[in-house]
Amino acid sequence: MKNLHKISGLLLMGLLTMFTSCESLDQAPEDFFASGNFWKDQPQVSGYMTGLHRYLRSSYGIHFTMGELRGGLLGDGDDGSGVSVFGESMYNQTIIKQDLRADNALFNNWNGLYGEIVRVNLALQQIPECTFLTDAQKNLYLAQAYGMRAYYYFFLYRTWGGVPLVTDVAITKGKISAAALSRPRASAAEVMKLIKDDIKASEEKFNALGNDAFTSPYEWSAYATCMLKANIYAWAAKVSTGNCKATGNADLQTAKAALGKVIDSGKFKLMPAFYQAFRTDCKQKNKENILAVSFNTTDKAYMPNASYLCAQANFFTAAFDSEGNALTLSNNDPFGTSTLINGIVRYQYKESFWRSFDKGDSRRDATFFAVMGSKKDPMTGANFGSLLKKFAGHYDVAEGTHYFDCDGPIFRYAEALLLMAEIENDLGNDPSPYINQIRERAYGSGYPTYTRQDKYKNTKAILAEADKEFVFEGKRWFNLLRMHDANGRALVFDGTVNYPFIPGKDEGALLRETESYKVLWPVSVRTMTNDPAVLQTEGYK
Repeated sequence: MKNLHKISGLLLMGLLTMFTSCESLDQAPEDFFASGNFWKDQPQVSGYMTGLHRYLRSSYGIHFTMGELRGGLLGDGDDGSGVSVFGESMYNQTIIKQDLRADNALFNNWNGLYGEIVRVNLALQQIPECTFLTDAQKNLYLAQAYGMRAYYYFFLYRTWGGVPLVTDVAITKGKISAAALSRPRASAAEVMKLIKDDIKASEEKFNALGNDAFTSPYEWSAYATCMLKANIYAWAAKVSTGNCKATGNADLQTAKAALGKVIDSGKFKLMPAFYQAFRTDCKQKNKENILAVSFNTTDKAYMPNASYLCAQANFFTAAFDSEGNALTLSNNDPFGTSTLINGIVRYQYKESFWRSFDKGDSRRDATFFAVMGSKKDPMTGANFGSLLKKFAGHYDVAEGTHYFDCDGPIFRYAEALLLMAEIENDLGNDPSPYINQIRERAYGSGYPTYTRQDKYKNTKAILAEADKEFVFEGKRWFNLLRMHDANGRALVFDGTVNYPFIPGKDEGALLRETESYKVLWPVSVRTMTNDPAVLQTEGYK
């Protein structure tokens, strides 16, 4: 019976998907959202919360599309050809090269995130009215729901700044209404206020619950709220957006306190080896993930975009490794890239980025498998390719199938350490203890010890570790906007931290200051056509 209620909850979530994504949004039955229709007992509410967590997984692609694409680590074949080392055309090259316009905005309808927000809004609307729930149950569910809404709005805010504020389920007489969903963009300050209010509400509900609710990294816990709070307040402290000006040290101290709760909890740690933080066979013993989504063969749910960085068998066997050895399909490394993978390479990381790793840094070969298309030519430019090993999942020998079933990290302990290093540095303190924890895991006992330098050099050292630590996790674009150079400018305008498309060529910063409006994305023509109340992001024509 409990499973039946959970299935009912997931069916409701599915219906919400249909009603929030179809062309005509007013086709729901009159009584569909009435509280008596679904919200009858605790197992139903629990099933609905399970559904919200599954939508965290289904929306996981935003980490790549909204965070990784513009981060400056992805290349274009490194010779300007826009094709992979195997000759396939690569995706989203204009976005990777920061060529954003209203007619080249990549996303329509805010990347679909309002569908997720409306689902959360329904939980926030209904749960307080469920008299059959205990106070503890209400506190847990509301703590999780407020955290999730802050999570989605924080992605929207960092991408577009001021966005429409939707805090209800847009219902008119029991129906979802297109007119009710039409909202102008709120100011950046209004959106940031909602995000801070939501993360505060999440924290207060966890405090009222009286425990951290951490049973596994697959459910939203008090520590997930702390990690999101630290990111929100570090951003608010350092990034000005529209009428929302950077707040400075007070918010940095708030972010530091939130991170301290995670670090001091004793529940999380760096895994001894870097690959253990993400490899499929290390899931059960992984103490590094604070919040993650579960990609697995049971649900037949697999990590989005990962297959686009792995080669098909026929391309793979025509290439060579970095030593010039012919590549062959092999099942000897079921967690590598040399098995029967059905991927076509649509993205490659820059050769200049790959070469920035020291040979003693275990993260390089745990993250990438470098190949070349021709044995007779130097391994550079069009003859260099980087296959993604880090999230390659595993090859099932019995089934003869490769599954991209690594868990998708949202927050992990390495981020807590490096964000703490950044905040300590910004506050004028020594960040080196946190940097050195990351380096020790990466290099082993003979790691290059980092010694505190001036604030700008510390910032670049922290960024360099984060670059290598969080490949494919969608962190760098936001790091570049949040972290500053010696003159207080965002590092997105600093050419010294940019990895050039062509190794050895000085290509300047990722963005020029004359195009600073591009720190925010444009709103697509289609989005504005669908909702005339929405205005274009300032700076775009």
